[in-house]
Amino acid sequence: MSASRVAALLVLAFLFGGSSAEVAVQTSRALARARADREVGSAGDLVALEVRDDGATIARPRLLAPVGRPVQLTVRDPLEPDRVRLQLRVEAIREPAGDVSLEYALDIPARSVAALGRITVTPGVEQTLALGGAVEATLLTLPVPSAAFEAYLEDERLRNVPPDPT
Repeated sequence: MSASRVAALLVLAFLFGGSSAEVAVQTSRALARARADREVGSAGDLVALEVRDDGATIARPRLLAPVGRPVQLTVRDPLEPDRVRLQLRVEAIREPAGDVSLEYALDIPARSVAALGRITVTPGVEQTLALGGAVEATLLTLPVPSAAFEAYLEDERLRNVPPDPT
């Protein structure tokens, strides 16, 4: 066998082996990403508030707070876009014990409510916050994704389905 044929065979073997190794590395990385995406809480935490004034619900803001990154929700009046109805800023930090530490700022100009603070909550357990006067909020956090989050979504879906007219 000539030297050029041997060299060509070695180059082809190297290229084929290298591409096989690259495919194996890429597959391994894709599987690791898929596993991480399915881990409980890998996307962050659902933060759901139900704000009530004298027992009547006035707002139900919900947002997904990535761990360690602040997020903000601003609800404006559709007829007057310059008028803010509600503003909520949240930063969620997971504690080693599994609880979630929330730093929050809530502003409801129509009710003269401006509340800020830090609270530690257990995921899945509702906690009541006194916001001033007769205004209070019920706070719930859930890890996303999780079975509890899926159950919450199903409950919300059923809550929003209109009753059967028959």
